[in-house]
Amino acid sequence: MAYPLDDTLRLNDIQVLGSHNSYHERPDPTLPAELGRDADYEHAPLEQQLEEQGVRSIELDVYNGDDFPVEHTPVVDDESNCSPLADCLDAIARWSEANRGHVPIFVFIEPKNQTLPLDRGLRAFDRAALERLDGLVEDAFPRDRRLTPDDVRGDAETLRDAVREQGWPTLGDVRGKIVPVLFAGGDPRDDYLEGRPSLEGATMFVTADPHEPSGAIVRVDEPDEREIEELVADGFVVRTEADTALEEARTGDTRRRDLAFATGAQVVVTDFPVADPSIDPDYVVQVPGGKPARCSPARRHERCRSTDVENPRHLTRVDP
Repeated sequence: MAYPLDDTLRLNDIQVLGSHNSYHERPDPTLPAELGRDADYEHAPLEQQLEEQGVRSIELDVYNGDDFPVEHTPVVDDESNCSPLADCLDAIARWSEANRGHVPIFVFIEPKNQTLPLDRGLRAFDRAALERLDGLVEDAFPRDRRLTPDDVRGDAETLRDAVREQGWPTLGDVRGKIVPVLFAGGDPRDDYLEGRPSLEGATMFVTADPHEPSGAIVRVDEPDEREIEELVADGFVVRTEADTALEEARTGDTRRRDLAFATGAQVVVTDFPVADPSIDPDYVVQVPGGKPARCSPARRHERCRSTDVENPRHLTRVDP
């Protein structure tokens, strides 16, 4: 049997690597220094991240324009390795279809609004735009290849109750699936939750307040050991960041990276799944001893090895 613990391990028992702003390419070098300093990084195409770098969580910034362009800041920092959104989702879907048996891939989709009117063809996100976003996700990932809030909630009163009391599905039940997440707070999240506080019938999860009925996946950008360990112990899936604004990479400081993994957060995000020689040839973030994934150190499954989570030898290669 390729994965003997698939009926024992659950989705929240694992830890995976994610790329931050997974679409991002270096902007024009003539960008003013004060704008370009934090944008001086780039990612390989999504398929390469999934195939070669062990990335199992993708993040995409999306604006409400024709076909949902994927970019960091319109006009100023808009270089992208995939755009529009449908192309990005299609790249993930193609890799997933060709590599069945992978650990679930989280896809965080962040609806963004302009703070300055740099591109007048873009509009603020509203409910209609969120419905269109749902449609794209549904088209990209067939229902049987996608995990939804309804799948997790089951007959529990709320999604929060389900993850805390009944637990997430087993790894065997979700292997090879995509976990889409609306990566937003404020009005976009409120609009998405309106009329369905536990995401009843929703296509995507949300990054939620852990006290709300929709609480299942929680965003804790700064890795706080006590906070994350408590959330993980309560059954939540936590996303945290190993580095931010290139600070750690520029100084070679690995303390935040090491803490992020030690907390047991299930998704640890970085700008550096591979080293960038132009910044620091030695700074890199990978799941310790577990490429592409491992058992969460906070969940304490003593018999679990990283190959019980995903073993590249056991991926079923299928020509797309």
